[in-house]
Amino acid sequence: MRNTSAIDPLKFARFLWGDIFYNEEKRKFDRNSASGLHARSFVHFVLEPFYKVIAVSMSEERPELEPILGRLGVYLKKKDYEMDTKPLVKKVLRNLLGDMACFTDLLVSQIPNTRSATKGKV
Repeated sequence: MRNTSAIDPLKFARFLWGDIFYNEEKRKFDRNSASGLHARSFVHFVLEPFYKVIAVSMSEERPELEPILGRLGVYLKKKDYEMDTKPLVKKVLRNLLGDMACFTDLLVSQIPNTRSATKGKV
């Protein structure tokens, strides 16, 4: 019997970009959206779950948040769930996404400074 829980991340990542849609009924990827009924695969697998985590973190439905974060491998202390909305969302995102300093370093290394970029544009 084939193990369906093992997903090759590199192969899956190819289906997240471009005009590829996910058909939930067939549980397959399609190149067309069938009259706009299906969401793009990136929206279905990345954005919608991300928005759900943010929405539940910001809502008063705190008991729903713990099981959702548990499925994502994010575990907070009981007192963290009692925090105000803004600090709670920050803590959830920091634990979910990690330290974003590497992203800032990437931007600094890849985006030219304004002086050199202006010379190229003029």
